[in-house]
Amino acid sequence: MFNKNIKINNKVISKDAPNFVIAETSVNHGGNIEIAKKLIALAILAKADAVKFQTFKADSSILRENKKAPYQSKTSNSIET
Repeated sequence: MFNKNIKINNKVISKDAPNFVIAETSVNHGGNIEIAKKLIALAILAKADAVKFQTFKADSSILRENKKAPYQSKTSNSIET
């Protein structure tokens, strides 16, 4: 059971505190800093307490024999794997 209090800036996270909302952007910024900034602004408007970004290196986590999803085929170069 979670029994500790954590403080991030002026927000306390504990079992008795209101929810701490994290806006998950995933990789929807596509590596574009301007899009990332817009996602942060939208998270602020939505009153999120934090914004989470993630990135990864496809070469180390994607099998080359996997086929692209339909949206990936439409938006990426045909020689990319």
